[in-house]
Amino acid sequence: MTTAIQFAVLGLGIGTAYTLLAQGLLLIHRGSGVINFAHGAVAMLGAYLYWQGRAGWGWDFGPAALLAVSVAAALGVATYHLVMRPLGRASALARVICTLGLFMLLQGVALLIWGPFPRTLDSDLPTALLDLGGVQVGTDKLLLLVIAVGLTAALWALSRYTPVGLAIRANAENPRAAATLGWSPHLLGGLTWGLGWGIAAVAGILIAPLVGVTVDGMPLLVIPVLAAALIGRLSSFWTTLAGAMVIGVLQSLVARYVDFVPGAMQAVPFLVILAVLVVRRRGVPSRSSGVQKLPTLGTGRIRWTWVAAFTAVATVLMAVVLEEALVIALGVTLSWGIVLLSVVALLGYTGQLSLAQFALGGVAALVAGRLVADLGMPFLAAMAVALVAVLAVGLLFALPALRTRGIDLAIVTLGLSATVSALVFTNGAVTGGYDGTPVGAQTLFGIDLDTIFYPRRWALLILVLFVVCALVVANVRRGSSGRRMIAVRTNERAAAALGVDVLRVKLFAFGFAAVVAGIGGIMVAFRNPTILYSEFDPFQSILAVGYAFIGGIGFVGGAPLGGTLVTGGFGTWLIHQFAPDASPAWLSTIGGLVVVLLALLHPDGMAGAQIQQFRHVVAWLRRGPAASPPVAPEPEPADLPARARPARLDVEGLVVRFGGVTAVAGASLTVASGRIVGLIGPNGAGKTTLIDAVTGFVVPAEGRVALAGADITRLPVHRRTRAGVSRSFQSLELFESSTVRENLAVASDPAGSRTYLTDLVASRRSPLTPAAVAAVRELGLEEFLDVPVNALSYGRRRLVAIARAVAGRPSVLLLDEPAAGLDAAETAELARVLRRLAESWEIGVLVVEHDMSFVMSLCDELVVLNFGHQIARGTPEEIRRDPKVVAAYLGAEHAGADRATVPAGSGER
Repeated sequence: MTTAIQFAVLGLGIGTAYTLLAQGLLLIHRGSGVINFAHGAVAMLGAYLYWQGRAGWGWDFGPAALLAVSVAAALGVATYHLVMRPLGRASALARVICTLGLFMLLQGVALLIWGPFPRTLDSDLPTALLDLGGVQVGTDKLLLLVIAVGLTAALWALSRYTPVGLAIRANAENPRAAATLGWSPHLLGGLTWGLGWGIAAVAGILIAPLVGVTVDGMPLLVIPVLAAALIGRLSSFWTTLAGAMVIGVLQSLVARYVDFVPGAMQAVPFLVILAVLVVRRRGVPSRSSGVQKLPTLGTGRIRWTWVAAFTAVATVLMAVVLEEALVIALGVTLSWGIVLLSVVALLGYTGQLSLAQFALGGVAALVAGRLVADLGMPFLAAMAVALVAVLAVGLLFALPALRTRGIDLAIVTLGLSATVSALVFTNGAVTGGYDGTPVGAQTLFGIDLDTIFYPRRWALLILVLFVVCALVVANVRRGSSGRRMIAVRTNERAAAALGVDVLRVKLFAFGFAAVVAGIGGIMVAFRNPTILYSEFDPFQSILAVGYAFIGGIGFVGGAPLGGTLVTGGFGTWLIHQFAPDASPAWLSTIGGLVVVLLALLHPDGMAGAQIQQFRHVVAWLRRGPAASPPVAPEPEPADLPARARPARLDVEGLVVRFGGVTAVAGASLTVASGRIVGLIGPNGAGKTTLIDAVTGFVVPAEGRVALAGADITRLPVHRRTRAGVSRSFQSLELFESSTVRENLAVASDPAGSRTYLTDLVASRRSPLTPAAVAAVRELGLEEFLDVPVNALSYGRRRLVAIARAVAGRPSVLLLDEPAAGLDAAETAELARVLRRLAESWEIGVLVVEHDMSFVMSLCDELVVLNFGHQIARGTPEEIRRDPKVVAAYLGAEHAGADRATVPAGSGER
């Protein structure tokens, strides 16, 4: 028992270190809404600056600490105003990637100045041991605990009892509200970034004697720090303190009692992160202003002439023309390029930020290496088995993505990458040797691929595999699977409403990306006679995302461009031509700086910039600089009307509760084929909640939803859509960066999983369904088919939303405020179209709308809700004169007025 207490006390020392870092991370998030993945690197910088002052220049504690803290604080303020403030309208993922660039930049700068070797510092705190009931406690640990508690108390008091602290709290919840009270969000953001980075430097100084000053280890302290901050919900200083202490104690106890599992201690923060994000079912809050812009995507179009020419020229150059050193460098670039293709597929196409792609590549390399080394299996067979294994592991890695997304997923996968590295890659019993896995030279179809004697052959094999992987990724982009991935990337709710199985898409994306990363990982690993698993540490996965962002995460061509910056790749060769003695750290430094600059100036990356310029030149040559864009071709003829499958929707006694609030209390309605039913009521009546419950976005507590007599109450959203229930959204929820045609194509794609396999080999452009073509004609969208949705007027986008909802040929169509934003002429035309959908297409239509003149003239029946209760149901004329309805809209005092009617224009949602 005494031993356990002793180790628990030792864990408190680790916990205080995490506390100091976590409070700075929490403060930054409060002020700007950004999760700073570079926070551990800031602590590293502060520790190195302090070491430089103390050991390098012989300064006393005060001046050295002041140097480190002031430089870090100044850099924090500069980072906010020069980097994060301009990224205010960027997506949360773009800001996270930018902090990863800062991670790379700070680590590269530290390598350039201080080199890769660890530095040691003696504690400036007294280190005498105290005996507390048989438990030995270091005085320095107690003082660190006092400092951590004191810092927590100070930040808590600042946030609760000072005007600045209260303003920061208000800014965390609502920046616009804080601005209306006279507080500039940018002033508060700069203040919190400066304080946060300064606190990180203090933490680096105090914990350096405990963990050492290292370029590799200290930046990754961000993983347990994130775990502690998540326990505190990124809002509570005291809960964060408690979380940090718990993690420290757990790590210490695991190190003592689970010592038979190497690296188990490093797995504790990941398990805590996973438990907090998955079990709590609540993600990391993100903040941005305005519409968020996602990176542009390439078309995936394959120009076979260019592919053949590139492959032929590259083969000749690498086989006989270029010097051997350059060929080796190009091989390294292309092997990394294969891994970066997995980032393009997963992050670029699907929007899933995984910081574990190199960990997956390492798993594939490990399996292939052990099969070759231990069983003597041929290289090709071992590679095939390894890819099957990494597919299974990739699907396991996808499990957190089924419950988390965005920043949450980045945190989980970074922790997962660190855990795999600690438990597997540093475990000699698993790798077959503490110096790596000896695999020797390989052969393929009788050809000797010894990378020492025949490096050109190995580089040519990498070239072939890169071209094949690039073609497969391009096929996926053009096919049905790619459209589904892009739909999930853009808007998961809208994708599900169109019949896309979001979970299946994510599983496919992770599995596919894992196999591609596995191919790249094997090529990286087998270029040496012994597989070195240091090439697959968590930092490599961070670099992979950074380099993919530089190349262009939405473009297949961005993968080799990003790979040029890899250590040992083309960038290294080029630098050595001009500066033979240059440090490899220059590449990490340049890479981090380029990530930050591209995030600010051109988030589409190098490939996006080049393609954009190329398109401008081609357009100018073909049409002249003043030519107008081409008009989309007329849709193919379709038989009109495109009749739906007649089916009646029955809603019986539906009850929806949110905690103790009943949003819908026993609503019932029927939408028959060819009929238009209106759902009206004052603000907060529960109209949209009812539609959400019918379509599966909200699970009702009671009641039944049936289509054609079949109970669909418990079906997921995509299965209800495929059954024949389609909807539009009040906020449109279109795929804004895609064209009108691409929006309709997602709804037109057939259901099933077969295309996930066929798209790998050959994808084809699925034509729009007859219903989609007919809807395009009905709504006058022919000339806008190839126009991006975000370039259309609001009214036109409303029509696109309706056309997309109709494209799947539903039996029942639920429209949430379809006339919002339309002028009188457009509203009248919409009413004509809806009547035609009902009468000629035999679609049952349920309309939620606040325009009473529109509803009264269009609908066959009306259902009225008020505070969740259904108060009336009947024809428009009956509803117009119902006293309960009049009371709901105008107040009880008007209910008895003679000939009272529901006024046009009332009943807003």
